[in-house]
Amino acid sequence: MMMRMPGPQQLHIRVRLEDEALWGTVDEFPGVFATGDDLDELRESLQEGIALVLAKPGEDPPAVKLAALHPEPVATTASSELVYA
Repeated sequence: MMMRMPGPQQLHIRVRLEDEALWGTVDEFPGVFATGDDLDELRESLQEGIALVLAKPGEDPPAVKLAALHPEPVATTASSELVYA
């Protein structure tokens, strides 16, 4: 019997720029993180990470395809330290 694959799933990917490289994590797949020099490279790396999480023991990882990453505007937060003079 052939396993039916679920339909497309909306993922929430958190991306940050650090040392001129993009880092990404996927909220729906804890433990998946990836890096890339640009959004396309990051997407490819995320696909690989998700496939490895979905792989069953002793089997090849499934094919995973992410659509192009679309950056969304977000509020920027900052932190500081209060120093009493």
